[in-house]
Amino acid sequence: MFSTIHIAITCLFGACIAHFVWSWYRLRHIPGSFWISCSKIWQVTTQIRGGWYLELRKLGDQHGDLFRIGPNQLMTTDVDIIRRMAHPKSAYTRAPFYQTFRFNPTQDNSFSLLDDKEHTRRRTNFGPGYTGNEHVEACVNRQCARLIDLIERKFISTSSQYRPLDLTAASFFFAMDCVGDLSYGRPFGCLDQGEDVHKFVKWNEDFFSIAIVISNFHWLTKIFFRAPFNRIYPSTLDKDGVGKYMALAHAAVEKSFGNEDSRQRDVLASFIEQGVTKEEAINELMLQVVAGTDSTATGIRMTLLLLVSNPVAYQKFKSEIDDAIAGGRISSPIKDTEARQLPYLQAVIKEGLRAFPVVTATFFKKVPKGGDTISGYFVPEGTEIGHNVLGVMRAKKYWGEDADVFRPERWLEADEETVDMMTGVIETLWGAGRYKCLGRAIAQMELNKVFVELLRRFDFSVVTPQSPVGIVNSGFFLMSEMKMRVTKRSIV
Repeated sequence: MFSTIHIAITCLFGACIAHFVWSWYRLRHIPGSFWISCSKIWQVTTQIRGGWYLELRKLGDQHGDLFRIGPNQLMTTDVDIIRRMAHPKSAYTRAPFYQTFRFNPTQDNSFSLLDDKEHTRRRTNFGPGYTGNEHVEACVNRQCARLIDLIERKFISTSSQYRPLDLTAASFFFAMDCVGDLSYGRPFGCLDQGEDVHKFVKWNEDFFSIAIVISNFHWLTKIFFRAPFNRIYPSTLDKDGVGKYMALAHAAVEKSFGNEDSRQRDVLASFIEQGVTKEEAINELMLQVVAGTDSTATGIRMTLLLLVSNPVAYQKFKSEIDDAIAGGRISSPIKDTEARQLPYLQAVIKEGLRAFPVVTATFFKKVPKGGDTISGYFVPEGTEIGHNVLGVMRAKKYWGEDADVFRPERWLEADEETVDMMTGVIETLWGAGRYKCLGRAIAQMELNKVFVELLRRFDFSVVTPQSPVGIVNSGFFLMSEMKMRVTKRSIV
C-alpha cells in the first residue's frame, strides 16, 4: 500500500516537473523571465499587490514588443498586432479570460462572449443604441447639470469655508447616473443624493479583486458557473451592489418590452427594436453599469488631475473656454458638435487617456490554427496574446522622448501624418475592429461636455498634491478619494 502511494506521489511530482519544463520550453525562444514564464504565480501575486499595469510596462521596456508573462501568455506592445488580432477576417478568437466577467453564471453579456458569430450578432443588434444621438446628448446634459448642482450645494470652498470635493466619488456618481438616464429610464440618484445609493463601489472592489485572479485559472471559472459555487454571483434579491442593479435592469426591461406605446426613446428601446431578447437586454444593461461607469469616471478624474497639476495646460484650457464663450462659439451647455471644434479640449482629452489609460486589462486573444509570426517570433497555435496597454501609451516609438509627460500640445504641434498615427494608437485603448468598445461614442460625448461645463464655472486645486490619490490596479483600477478644493470662477 505504502509503495503504491509512494509511486503515485512520485509520478504526480514528475508530471508537475514535466509540465513546468514544457511550459517554459514551448515558448523558450520568446523574451521573458524564466520564472515568470513557467507558472502563473507572478501574475497572481502582481495583481494582488495592485501594481499590475506598472509591472507589465517594466517588462515591456526590458524585453521589447513581445514578451512572456506565463506558461501560455504573451504580451504585445505593437498596435499593428492588436489591430490584426481584432480584424473582422482574423482567425484569432477570444481567450477564456473574458468569461470571468459574466454577471450571471449561465448567461453571457457582449463582453464575456467567446463565440465570435454570436458576439458579432449581438454587436450588430446593440450597435445602433450606442450612437451619440440626440437622446444621448440630452441625457449627458442633464447629468452635467446635476453634477454642477451637487458641487454648488456641497463643495464650494471660500476664504472662510473649506468644503473639499472627493473627485473620485463625484466622477463615479456622474458616470453612474448617465447610465441610468441613458438605459434604465431614469438616473439612479447618486448625484441628487451625493452618495453611492446602491453601494456599487464596495461590490466593485470585492468583485474585481477576486475576478481578476480567477481569470488566470479558466478551470476555476467553470467551477464557479456550477452549483453550489454559483451562489457567489449577484441576485435580484440583493439589497445593494450589482444585485440591486440587476433588479433595476429586470424592471426596466420588463417595462419597456411590456408597453410599446409608452416605451421611452432611450438606449434600451433601440436594443428592443433591433430584436434582442429580454435576457440579452438585461445582461447588456448590467454590463453598462460595471464597464460603462468605471472607465468614464477614471478618465474624468485622472484627466482633470493631470490638467490641474500642469499650470500651463490648465490656463490654456481655461483660456480656450473663455475665448469660445466670448466669441459665441459654444452654447450652455456646450453642444457635442461645438466641443469637437475646440482643439485644445480635444488635445486634453486624448492626452489624458494616453497618459493614464482608463483600462489596463490584458484582453487575451488566442493564436489560430497553424500559429502566427509576431514581432519576428513564431508563436504556436493556442498561445494567448494580451495587450500591454500602458506600454503602448508610453512607448517612445509612438509618442517621442517625452512619452511620460502629460503634454496636450503634442497633438497640436505634430504634422498631419503623425497626428493620424497617434490617433490610431490612442484608439486601441478602446479595443479595435470587431472587439472595439460599443460605448466609445457615448464616452467621448461625456468627456467632450463635462470638462467644459466644470471649468467654465469652477477652479480646481489638489488638496494633497504630494499624494493626490491611492491607486490599486489588477487590470482594472480601484482608487481612493481624491480631494479637490473647488472655488467659483468670476467668468461664467
